Amino acid sequence: MPTSHLRLLLASAAAVVTACDLPGDVPSNNIPDGFAVQVQNASYPEIHNRMMNLWESGGGDQHLFLSPAGNATSALTLVGGIITLNEPLLIRAVINGEYEPADNTTKMFMTERGDPRAIYDVAYGCNPDTDAVQSELAFRARDVLEGGHICVRPTSGDRHEFRYSPPGNTAWTPDRPCIQVTLALVPAS
Repeated sequence: MPTSHLRLLLASAAAVVTACDLPGDVPSNNIPDGFAVQVQNASYPEIHNRMMNLWESGGGDQHLFLSPAGNATSALTLVGGIITLNEPLLIRAVINGEYEPADNTTKMFMTERGDPRAIYDVAYGCNPDTDAVQSELAFRARDVLEGGHICVRPTSGDRHEFRYSPPGNTAWTPDRPCIQVTLALVPAS
């Protein structure tokens, strides 16, 4: 097993151990107030604590990249577990673009089309830097296909794009690793 893959597995196992006291209630999968998304994986400082930004891609689509690429937003909402943006068009997070056989991942982006939706549950977690309780988007399904996870990987122009990795995926590309991340919610201020 490549060292980078082992490091990812160990980081995932360490994430299960929590230092904070998590609330016992189940949060709603509807968040009508605006939020931004912060990406967390303390094992990878190059992506840790960067924000999910939108990059206009013609036809109303918005591709998702880590900051500083793209435009920051804190106007995202969650409707029935689906990340949604209402301006200027109603667009939703989907998983259906640019499948990559080398790492068996598919791009997550936002569109008004009816592509397979990226569906999340809201969960509580512990911030890896402060141990404070935080709300997170826990990936649940690609439309009706349950499981898998969201990851980010390097792409052209020193950017990192958001991808979906299906359940049981063991494909790994050391030169462009798709790093599993936690998506922490940052309420609009």
